[in-house]
Amino acid sequence: MKKKFIILIFIFSAIFVVFGPSSQAHIDITPQQAKNMFDSWDPLIILDVREDHEYCDAVGHISGALNCPWSSGVLQSRYEELPVDIPIIVVCRLGHRSNNASDFLDSKGFLYIFDMLGGMTAWEWETVLCVDSDGDGLNDDLDNCPGTYNPSQKDSDGDGIGNACDPDCPNLDLINPVNFIDFSILAQNWLNVPMNPAVDLNGDRFVDINDLAILTTYWLYDCYEDIHEE
Repeated sequence: MKKKFIILIFIFSAIFVVFGPSSQAHIDITPQQAKNMFDSWDPLIILDVREDHEYCDAVGHISGALNCPWSSGVLQSRYEELPVDIPIIVVCRLGHRSNNASDFLDSKGFLYIFDMLGGMTAWEWETVLCVDSDGDGLNDDLDNCPGTYNPSQKDSDGDGIGNACDPDCPNLDLINPVNFIDFSILAQNWLNVPMNPAVDLNGDRFVDINDLAILTTYWLYDCYEDIHEE
């Protein structure tokens, strides 16, 4: 599939070079092609342009799909929040709004837009409902800590797991926030043999500059502050 992605990128680039940016156009794909991309492409964004009540109805939505409704103007006002250089599959209920939304994204310079023909009525695979288990305002399929209240979605080490439930959050003295005491503990264990696994933050069996870099990203951070917010 990576080879196919490279070929598609080449086609897009050729169109752009030969005809210019005014001719930039999205590609129509079948639901089966969308499913194949969903299963194998990374990164990939699924953009659901149905209204909120459709996105959350009994049909459900593709897991991880972002909801930016077209008809009510949400996409038109928030499109700048989307990356222009990452492949985006646009879906709606029947395929009409997704086509309009795809044309709009084309006009705004987005490079790799794919319009799923037939919409969600033609999608034959698994969907998810709007479930927010921890009540933080984010559906479980979009929440980086679905079982722990964390509306800020903070993820200091960028591992896809929110700080509120990330076992890697390094409060070495077990007292928040991360401060000089934690740095002192790390210094006391610097290059020690045997190594203290609790201070080996990156799991490479050495306490060194790499662990210091991780600890630095959490400076003065309360590893559980999301739980106490609002």
